[in-house]
Amino acid sequence: MNEILFGALILSILHALIPSHWLPFVTIGKTEHWSEGRTLTVTALAGLAHTVSTSILGLIIGYAGYELSESYHELAESVIPAVLLMLGLWYLMQHIRHSHAHEHIDPSTINGKSFKALLLSLCLGMFLSPCMEINAYFLSAGALGWQALGFVALIYNVVTLAGMILMVWVASRGLRLVNAHWFEHNENLITGLTLIGLAILNFFIEF
Repeated sequence: MNEILFGALILSILHALIPSHWLPFVTIGKTEHWSEGRTLTVTALAGLAHTVSTSILGLIIGYAGYELSESYHELAESVIPAVLLMLGLWYLMQHIRHSHAHEHIDPSTINGKSFKALLLSLCLGMFLSPCMEINAYFLSAGALGWQALGFVALIYNVVTLAGMILMVWVASRGLRLVNAHWFEHNENLITGLTLIGLAILNFFIEF
């Protein structure tokens, strides 16, 4: 189970760092002249909508893993690495094609909306765009039982949400800890290489 939890942790950290998960909130907050507190609150609510929808989908997929629990070794040793590898290659192709596969929010669509309408739009947009990469770990965790599934869901929700809030806080204070433009331009490349690395890790290494 350790490799599943480790992979879930790495992907959760990666998602928190991806600009599409936090940069729009910084941009919108500045455009709307929000206070730091309001920007962080909106980030937390929209981020929670995103992680909850991903977790709901993950739990459904995890149930499939639970049903396949007797075939866990085959699932862990072949299916999970294969899924991660295919996702990784897909993201690399998106990078080559310069497509922003991780874009959840378009800041240009917010003009003229009231705060309540804007908040609803952000939460709905994030809820309707769950992240698929983590679901390979939900599938594998489901084969180990509901406790493992709960751990993966907890790691994903806490780490991703905390990371999004931290990145918005850092960016809103003008600290240049990361090159957001470079990260945004190469996020598909980074995601793809991370998924391929995790596929190799899951295939060759047992913790």
